[in-house]
Amino acid sequence: MLLDTGASCMIIPWKIAEALGYRPEAAQRRVEIITVSGVEQAPLITLDAVSVLGEQARNVEVIVHDLPPRSFVDGLLGLSFLKHFRLTLSLQEEFIELVKPE
Repeated sequence: MLLDTGASCMIIPWKIAEALGYRPEAAQRRVEIITVSGVEQAPLITLDAVSVLGEQARNVEVIVHDLPPRSFVDGLLGLSFLKHFRLTLSLQEEFIELVKPE
């Protein structure tokens, strides 16, 4: 996963959604996403929970879409997950921290 503070929503590939037991093709909600090949409709599903760096968020909306193989990432960790936390990122110190607000 690529940390992407510019992505409004998490993106996971179809194979991961299916491995988690979701059926993206049956999703009632779809969103438009802009890709290299143009505008596409992609399923929007809600994951029961997502855990990253020992922290968990529940009911996280994710777009199901396969990113291009040359991107070398499977998905994007976007704001639909990150909004649940205070994110501290220091590139100089090579440090990332997620903390749930009290």
